[in-house]
Order: sequence, then C-alpha cells, then structure tokens
Amino acid sequence: MTELRVAIRYETDMNPLYPKHYATRSLLALVYDTLFRVDHEGKIVPDLAKSITYDVATMTYRIQIDDGKTFHSGKKLTAQDVRASLLKTISIMTADLSDEEPTTDTENGETDTDRSTVKDEDNKLSMSYEDGAQFQASSFSFMTSLMKKEYRNIRQVSTEGSDVILIELHRPDPHVIGLLTFPIISESDVNLRSKNPITGSGTWQIVSTENGRLVTLERVEKGSGIRRISAKAFDAIDGAMQAFDDGEIDVLVLDSSETSLYADRTRIRKQRIDYPGYVSLYFRDDGLDSALLWRDYMIREIRSDSKGDQFAAPFDRALFPLLPGDSRLQNVPIPAYAIGDLPVLELPDDEPEPTETIDDAGAPTPVKPDTREPFVLLVPDGFTPYRLVENIGACASRLGRRFVPQYVSEEEWTNTLSNYSYDAALLIDTSHIFLDPVDYLDGLQDAGLFDWTEIVDAEDVFTLREAQHLVSLPEGSNLEKFSEITYAQTVSRVFSSLPVLGLAITETMVLYGNNVENTMSGSWYSPYENVEELVVWRP
Repeated sequence: MTELRVAIRYETDMNPLYPKHYATRSLLALVYDTLFRVDHEGKIVPDLAKSITYDVATMTYRIQIDDGKTFHSGKKLTAQDVRASLLKTISIMTADLSDEEPTTDTENGETDTDRSTVKDEDNKLSMSYEDGAQFQASSFSFMTSLMKKEYRNIRQVSTEGSDVILIELHRPDPHVIGLLTFPIISESDVNLRSKNPITGSGTWQIVSTENGRLVTLERVEKGSGIRRISAKAFDAIDGAMQAFDDGEIDVLVLDSSETSLYADRTRIRKQRIDYPGYVSLYFRDDGLDSALLWRDYMIREIRSDSKGDQFAAPFDRALFPLLPGDSRLQNVPIPAYAIGDLPVLELPDDEPEPTETIDDAGAPTPVKPDTREPFVLLVPDGFTPYRLVENIGACASRLGRRFVPQYVSEEEWTNTLSNYSYDAALLIDTSHIFLDPVDYLDGLQDAGLFDWTEIVDAEDVFTLREAQHLVSLPEGSNLEKFSEITYAQTVSRVFSSLPVLGLAITETMVLYGNNVENTMSGSWYSPYENVEELVVWRP
C-alpha cells in the first residue's frame, strides 16, 4: 500500500499556530516549515533560515531566509509571511499574561496586543478531549510559563525586502532562537480559524480535511513508498486505541500522558521516544536545611528499594533535567550526589510494617486509626502516572508519615504552591525545544519557589548559563572553552544544593500495527521523520 492510516485528535481548527494535541502537531510538522528546528541531539538548527547575525548595539537579530521557497499553493514564501506568523505566535503565547509586561511593536507603531483577537481560551487545547489525554503537562509547567514570558522580550519585528526578517529585543537574550521554531504560514492565513486546509511549504501537503474528521496528506514529491497519509480524528485516546486494536489504524502516536497509560501493553511493536518533559519533587519547609534533609531521606528510601529503578515507571529514573543524548554531554556522566549519614527518625508506634515499593500498586498498608504526622504531597490534577504517586506514598510511610496526596487544579496550582501547607509537590515540567537545567531552575525561580542563583556559587551559575547557549550555536563554532567534565560536575553540585529531587524524563510512544514494516527515525519534535519508508501491507 502507498497509503498510511494514522490517528490524530479532533481539533477546533487546522491553523498550526494555535495549540494542538501532540498527535496532531506531530503530523502537521510534515506540512509546515519553520525558521529553526530541533535535531536529534537537542540542538537548534536552521530550517528556512539561511543565516543569522546579531547587532549588539541595537539588540537586533537579522535572519535571512531561503529565497526560493514556495507554499503548496504556488505563492512565494517571503519574510512578510515569517513576520506575520511570528507576530501571531507571540500574540497567542502571551494572551494570558499581564499587560504590565513589555509588548511587541509592529512596523506601524501599534502593539501586537492591540491588534490581537486572541482570547485566553484560544491558548488552550480543544475542549473535546474527555479522558486522561486531557491532562497536559504544559498547563502546570513553569518552564512553559517562563517561555511564554520570553516572547514579550521581542520588541519589534520588521522585514528587509522579501528575504530578511529583523527581530529587535528589549534586552539581550542569546537564547531567543529557541522561540523561533513556530510553523510558518501565509500572512493572509494567520488569523484563520477554520477546519479547511491551510497551505504550508513542507515535504507534505494537506489536500482535504472533511471538516476536521479525516485529514489527508500527500507527498509533494511523489517518489516511492508511502505517498498518502489518512489521519482520522478521535475525541479521546481510548477511541483511537480501539481503532488501532481493530486494525483500522496502522500507526498510533501517543503523547507523554497517554504513554504512561499504555506503555505496559504487550505484544505490540512500539517505539518509545524521550520527550523534553521532567517530573521532579520539590520539598517545602521553613528552612532550606530541613527541606534538603527530607529530600535526602526520600533519596535514601528510593535507593534502598529493591524496585528503585522502577520507581518512576513506566518512565526511566532521571535525577537531572537533561535528555539522554544531550549534545553537551556525549561522553561524561553526571555524578549522582552523595547522601551522607542521616539523623535517625523516631518512628511512631502504630507505623505499618515496612513495605517495599510494588511496581503495580505501591500504596502503603493503611493503619486505623492512623496518628502519624501527615506527609502532604501536592499532585497536578489529572496526572496519569499513578504508580509514581503510590511509590512516593510508600516511601513516606516507611519514613513514619501518613501519606496525604492533595490533587490541585491548574487554575490553583501556582497559588497553592506559594503557601506552606504541604511537605512536597510533584512538579511536571515540559519544554517546547529541549530540557535544560537553567530553564527548569529559572522556571522555579519565576514561580517564587526559590532563587537558585542565591543558593549556589556564582561561578556555577555562569557555567550553566554558558552551556545553555550551546544548543543554538551554529555548526562549527569554537567550543574549546567548554568542558564536559566541568559541566557535569557543576550540574551535580548545583542540584546537590537545592530542595528538588529529579524523578523521571517523560516519553512519547509510537505504536505500529502488525501490517507495518520498518520504523520511523524521528525524534519527539518530529516523530514522522522518514515516514515514506514504511512498508504497509493490507489484504
């Protein structure tokens, strides 16, 4: 067969600039080019951008784009299209931010917020998701919140001719290229909210949508192999999974929340892809020393557990917010910080018998009446890796505490974290480009949890910030001053000083039907890479 059947989630519109479910966005990545994209090592590399320079005096980036690119409609892609797509992206990303923040100026002197018709609800995913797939880590993520604020640092966007775009900043930010991975569509289409196809310039084009229920893509250059993709839209993951089980879907792409629900299914060929999401514990107390002490108690319990390596199942344990294969750490592991002798805890008389974490159900045995001091854990409402919560509860029980999970909505998340009526919080973070310690720590600082730059040495802060900029350096840049060993030791030293405990890097998953041969080579950013090389058999 030359046609591949896949599943997406039903969307309220097909404009790729507005939020989309991961399954839908992954497919649309085949259709729309970007200025920059993320490669397999997590580096930001040019896509439509041919060159980029920076003027220190004016704090302006000058980006030249591919002058020979056209949309599928035949219309030439110009810098004006890039500018319009960027302004709309800024408008969408900053729609729910305070007007006290800096705004973006246009060439006519208007502010982008003046021209925007974006409502707060437009910045959310379609409300049609009715099950566990409705949980989106970005709603609770401080990295995501900080990234949205960074868009406000763009003061003005203008063009020179048809192939140069100028981006002027309010303040210097060598990390700004990470904001330029948005899809590029025609200037005339940026405000469209329709289920009709919106033309792109990528290697695949949308030929029909059937009111958003069946989106059909065709390869621009036909060639051999898969030449057509039929994407059926589902309101919920359980419907998509049933269609996959019934043989109606050849390939099924799941987001990290859905992966946690279905990762253990057997007899299905699957491809698990590291995703830039990070699950961690933040320990709250009146003093840093007390918070660090309870963090160390928790580390000791996890390490002593016979199933400690499965503590964050179905995701892998990860102490630090760095994806495996990070280009800055190719050959050097990060030392796990040492836990010294800890004060002996006085356990209550009615403590239950010590129990090891059970991978299937780690909930501690209840004691009635339970007079133990409570261990209150804040959990994002809708969080789907349930076993992880139960395993944390088992550790708290072995430490002589009564486990009390408190589920908090996204609307109340930030406010609830700001008080002292809990012991720890399960933090769910996600990034749109890559995982980086600075993004994670700056997000916690911006949320008011703690200022990491006041806790660790200034030299370590400098080292981490310099390493952060490596992901957007041009190929061939001189990296002689960068030391993997120094960076690895700095990461370990910094996190040893902070009241946080890394638990897991999240994953996405691709399921392949029995009728599909070969495997796609994409990353989380674009899982459908080399989809044309799949071989599909049908009777």
